[in-house]
Amino acid sequence: MTVSTTKSAKARRPQRYDGADNRRAVLDAALTVFADLGFEAASTRAIAAAAGLEQGHLAYYFPSKAALWQQVVEAFAREGEDLLRAALEGDDLSRPEQTAARVLPGLLRVFARNPRLTRLMLQEFSVHSPRHQWVVDTFGAPVWRLLEPLFAALRAHGRLSGAPPAVAYFNLVGAALITFGNRDLILRLAGCDTGEEATVDAAIAYILGPVLAPAP
Repeated sequence: MTVSTTKSAKARRPQRYDGADNRRAVLDAALTVFADLGFEAASTRAIAAAAGLEQGHLAYYFPSKAALWQQVVEAFAREGEDLLRAALEGDDLSRPEQTAARVLPGLLRVFARNPRLTRLMLQEFSVHSPRHQWVVDTFGAPVWRLLEPLFAALRAHGRLSGAPPAVAYFNLVGAALITFGNRDLILRLAGCDTGEEATVDAAIAYILGPVLAPAP
């Protein structure tokens, strides 16, 4: 066999799959499909097509749609918890207003930076299902446990506009989910892009207003 024939054979050989790259492509495509269609309407066929893979090859990485959905959330949803854990470590909360002003905007920016994930979480928090309970137990509860002492300290210092800490916290998270998880809807209805940096800054300042405001 000549050198040219060898090169020609190598050129015709199909490219070897890279497991890590394919897995990441599937997770990213699945996040988009789940966020756009919801879990029930999303299909593994649509996800495979969005990832540029055959459906059978998708099953090699993820044995079921439920397993894929869970891996999507695991892959993209840890940022907020990790940020809070690092930012609150060692803080004695003696000045909770300053802590909140330093920490909470970063958490809200996590919602703003990934509207697909925010939309997916908004969907799951809105329905009762095993997925809902898993999201609450795996992500919602740990974040609340991290922030509960801060919100209690804010209330003790006369903040939260007088609301109970849990109410203030869930209003904060709910506003972020609705605002940043409905980017396309808000853009269509009002022409306002909640992905633009200036709009994100303004939205975060507005959402934080009641948290940092004194009690009446």
